[in-house]
Amino acid sequence: MKRSLLLSILLLGFTIHAFSIKDTLLTSPVACKQGEWELVFADEFNAASLDSAVWITWFPYTDGGRDNCGFCRTHGNEGQVYLDENVIIADSILKIVAKNDTITWMGEQRYYSSGMIHSRYAFGQGRYEVRAKLPGGMGFWPAIWTFGQISAEVDIMEAGMQHPRRYHTSIHNWNSKKMEHNRKNVGTNLSTDFHVFAMEWDPDIIRFFIDEKEVWALSRYTSPRGRNLKKCELKPGRYGLNPFFPHPDEKLYLIINLAIGNPHTPFTKTPNEKTAFPAQMEVDWVRVYRRGAE
Repeated sequence: MKRSLLLSILLLGFTIHAFSIKDTLLTSPVACKQGEWELVFADEFNAASLDSAVWITWFPYTDGGRDNCGFCRTHGNEGQVYLDENVIIADSILKIVAKNDTITWMGEQRYYSSGMIHSRYAFGQGRYEVRAKLPGGMGFWPAIWTFGQISAEVDIMEAGMQHPRRYHTSIHNWNSKKMEHNRKNVGTNLSTDFHVFAMEWDPDIIRFFIDEKEVWALSRYTSPRGRNLKKCELKPGRYGLNPFFPHPDEKLYLIINLAIGNPHTPFTKTPNEKTAFPAQMEVDWVRVYRRGAE
C-alpha cells in the first residue's frame, strides 16, 4: 500500500504498465495449478482479546521488530496514529476503531487515532481470505494487504470510502519499483454489510475475488509486447516475464488496517464535516489456505 510516491499513481483509474520485459521461451504447455485448498491458518476472533502470539498492532520494521519509531505507528505520511486500544474484539468480531483525537507518537502528531493488525507469521503461495465490513465516509482508507520478505507487496483490498462501491487491488515489486493496479466498481455499498475479499497466489497466476467473484488476475507471463494475459494455461511459445509477479520463494505477512487520509494521501483525503466518528472496520475472520496434492 504504502510508499506515498508510488501510491499517488493509484489515483489514475486504469491499469498501469511500466515494463522492462525479459523474453522467455516455453517449450511445453503451462497448466493451471490443481489441488484442493487446505486450511493452514485461521483466526475467527472468538477470544476475549487479540491473540498477541499471532498479531502485533504496529509495523515491526525496526531492529527487533519493536514500535520505537515514528513510522511504526503512523505509517509515514498518513493521518493517524495506530494505537493498541483501538483494536478490540466483541461478539467474535475484530473491530478496528477510528477516532477523532489528537495523538503524538515519537514526536509525530496526528489528529486521528486508529488501529491495525500485522501477522507475526509469513505465508507463501496460497489463498488468503478476509471477511470484513468497511466504514463509510470521506477520509477512511481501509486495507487488507500483504508485505513480503523479498520484494513483493500484494494489496487484496484498499478503498477510499468516499466511494463505498469501489475498491482497488495492486501488486508491487519494491526491488524494481514497479507496480500493477486495478480498480473495481462493485454493485453494492461495502459499508453496509460484510464481504469476503480473497487473493489466490499460484505459481503462474494471482487472482483477486470479492464474494467468490473474480475481479482481476495477473499472469506470471505476458505477451511479447507486455500485455497481461490474465490466464495460467499457455501454449508453447515466446512470452515476456511479468516484472510485477512475486518471487516464487516470497513469504507474505498479512496486514489489516484502517488508515485516515490527509491532503497528501491517495485514495482519500482529510475527513470532512459529514465523516462520522468514531467509526470502525469490522473483521469476522481471517483464513489462509495452501494447495493440497494434485
